[in-house]
Amino acid sequence: PAEKRYPGWKGFDVLWNFFDYESTCQSYFGEFGVHGGAKVDPDGQYFVAAHPHGTVIFQRTYWRSERLARFFRRPWRMLGASVLFRIPLVREMTLWFGAVDAGRSNCERLLRAGATVVVWPGGLDEANSVDEPRGVVRLRTRTGFIRLAVRSSVPVLPMFVFGELDAVEAVRLLPRPLASWLKRTLRASSNGFVGRYGTPVPRRVPFNLVIGDPIATAAAPSAAATDAEVARVHSLYRAELSRIYHEHRDAFGYGGRELVFANEDLAAG
Repeated sequence: PAEKRYPGWKGFDVLWNFFDYESTCQSYFGEFGVHGGAKVDPDGQYFVAAHPHGTVIFQRTYWRSERLARFFRRPWRMLGASVLFRIPLVREMTLWFGAVDAGRSNCERLLRAGATVVVWPGGLDEANSVDEPRGVVRLRTRTGFIRLAVRSSVPVLPMFVFGELDAVEAVRLLPRPLASWLKRTLRASSNGFVGRYGTPVPRRVPFNLVIGDPIATAAAPSAAATDAEVARVHSLYRAELSRIYHEHRDAFGYGGRELVFANEDLAAG
C-alpha cells in the first residue's frame, strides 16, 4: 500500500505547483514565520518532533513552503496514524501531504533510507480538548520515537508552533463515554471543530514555528544502555521544548498560558 512505500505519493511533488502556501498562509494568517534553526544542518537527517498536535495540524502547510524547506534538503516524510489511511478522502489527503503509516517497521525503513522523519508525538492526547482550559498548553512527548532515533543514531529535533491551538476549537459530537471508547480503543477522535464564524475555516491567527536545537543520539550496546540513552534524550528533548516555548511565548501571544507536560511512562516507550 502507498502508506508503506518510500518515496510513495510524495514523489508526485509536481501537484504542489498548483498551490502557493508561501504567500497564501502569510496573507491569510497575517504571520507565518519560522524562527530558530541556527544549529540545524540542512543536509543532516533528523527525527523531527513537532508540537502541539492540535485538532487539524494546520502547521503541515509549513512543510510545503520554502520558509521551512531551506532547513531540510534531504527527503522527508510525515508520520500519520494508521486509522487515517482507512478513511476514504482522508487517506488521499494524508498521502498527498507526504505522510506514511506510523508503524514501527515503516519508521525503521525510512530511517535506514536516510530520510528525515516528522512526527507529532502528542497525537490525540495533545489535540484540542473540549474540556481544556484556555490558559493551559498541554504537551505529551512520549518515548517510542526517541527509541527509534537512538537505535538509528539520528538526532531528535523539537519544534513548537504558536497559533496551532487557536485556529479552531474542538466540538464534542458524541456522548463522552462513547467518544472516550473510540479514542481508547481505535485511537480515533470523534470531535468536530469550528473556526471562523462557526465554520470549519480556521481563524485568522498568527502562526509562528520555532525550531529548537538538535539533540544528538547514540546507539547503545545493550538494552539497559538503550533505556538509559532514551531517558537522557527524552529529558533533553522536554527541556528544549520548554526553553523554546518560554523564550518565545510573550512575543507570540502565549504569555499567560502555562506549559504542562502530561503524565508519561518512560518505560512504555
